[in-house]
Amino acid sequence: MADRQVLFLRGANGEPLQIVRAEGAWLFTRDGRKLLDASSGAIVVNVGQGRPELAELAREQVSSLNYVLPIWLSLARERLVEHLAQWTPPGLDRFFFTSGGSEAVESALKFAFLYHRIRGNTTRTRVISRQLSYHGNTLGALSVSGNRARRADFEHVLFDWPKIPPSYCYRCPWGRTWPGCDLDCAQALETAIAREGADTIAAFIAEPMVGASGGVIAPVAEYWPRLAEICRRHDIVLIADEVMTGFGRTGKRFAVEHWGVVPDIIVGGKGLTGGYVPMGMIAVSRRLTEVCERAGADFMFFTYTAHLLACAIADRVLEIMEREHLVEHAAQIGARLGERLRAELGDHPITGELRGAGLFWGIEVVADRATRQPFAPKLQMARHLMRAAIELGLAVYPAAGMAGEQGGDAIMIAPPFVIGDAEVEFIAATLRRCFDAAARNLS
Repeated sequence: MADRQVLFLRGANGEPLQIVRAEGAWLFTRDGRKLLDASSGAIVVNVGQGRPELAELAREQVSSLNYVLPIWLSLARERLVEHLAQWTPPGLDRFFFTSGGSEAVESALKFAFLYHRIRGNTTRTRVISRQLSYHGNTLGALSVSGNRARRADFEHVLFDWPKIPPSYCYRCPWGRTWPGCDLDCAQALETAIAREGADTIAAFIAEPMVGASGGVIAPVAEYWPRLAEICRRHDIVLIADEVMTGFGRTGKRFAVEHWGVVPDIIVGGKGLTGGYVPMGMIAVSRRLTEVCERAGADFMFFTYTAHLLACAIADRVLEIMEREHLVEHAAQIGARLGERLRAELGDHPITGELRGAGLFWGIEVVADRATRQPFAPKLQMARHLMRAAIELGLAVYPAAGMAGEQGGDAIMIAPPFVIGDAEVEFIAATLRRCFDAAARNLS
């Protein structure tokens, strides 16, 4: 297969694995290997793979009705909307559906612009976001993303919108220490608004916990409540990008619940359908949508908005999570995973910081623990650890760039919610072997 073009652009990552089947949290390759999927693919597979009831549901839905215009109603969509309204925070009960997270972010931005235009605020044409962030692969979503590597080839066509540092105590840009600091990371939003002019800002978007660009960076407790207060005071739409963290990943239905915050818009995807079909969504505050509805505003649909099969699968995935108490399990088994990771790797010579919640964990690795010096970017340490783990039967997710121009490497551990103690032990023990081997090779 060496000369076969299996991807649009192969890149430098070598020959891709060929997965032939999956069961629960396990993947099986063409060459007979068995891998524990400790990254849930791209942090997608929450209810596990190979569920017969979802295969049968798909057959039933496609057999009876496979497509209707998004402006028409369907039973599958009505059921999903009613179900979702029981999951989202109070007041966020107006939904728009997309084919994935990037489209959902794009839709959230468009809605924020529409909301302000309807109210006569036509100068609010910009969005503030954060430097360490990834919000998607469309031009609008890339414009609010701070991931320098993923933006690099498109900088010349992206919107020049302001970005602030995240809440990242391990590498605090201000050199401060929480809780003795003045929460400079939240004050940075206030400063940016004052510099740009509040009447030019439509929205602020951020991941509750930084995902692929930071390797699971959780904020301090006061951070999100302060952001919410600043946005409300300046009439700025607050968008929480929960494409990775939503639908139970952090041990809560949505990560913003950890801090009691209700944003104006929640962006979701990935875990909404558990990877069985593509789907994204935005949940918008009724307070905002009613303004647009009274004005008769139009919000153009995508061809696959509220696709019947996606709606049916999403509704059943939510039901499975409720029936099997998988969000609660993610919190409980996730705490156990965190304990085992700390026991095996917390004091490891290349571990910089171990962080996370639920089944959403990250380990930032460093060349020097005392100075927090990252590995040289040319070493690609995150990818090295990922490849080493795969050789031992474990799939994890790499992250890089959190140390800025100096690089920065982390791996993310985010397995499906169906794992048990045996899988927790395998993850911790296998990663210890990978870290030990990496440290030996460096000495």
